[in-house]
Amino acid sequence: MTEDPETGTYKDCMLMSHFEEPKVTEDEEPPTEQDKRKKMLALKDPVHTVSLQQFVYEKLKAQQELLGEQGFHALMETVDTEIVAQLQEFLQGF
Repeated sequence: MTEDPETGTYKDCMLMSHFEEPKVTEDEEPPTEQDKRKKMLALKDPVHTVSLQQFVYEKLKAQQELLGEQGFHALMETVDTEIVAQLQEFLQGF
């Protein structure tokens, strides 16, 4: 995650879009067919297609459904308070 200086929010820098075209300067060569194939392969990897915030949220939600509300709450009480605070900050606005 990198912080966006304009908005002060965090952005997942690993996400890739089908529509993103690499920025090519005059000094660089345009992407080759191999580069294009590598990008298409990378787009099949969840690391590049699912945001980290979404992944963490979905995993926590699944754990909550599995354990039930009370079991999940009891589990979260065993987690260090600083970690819980960081997790809440990370998921804020999701």
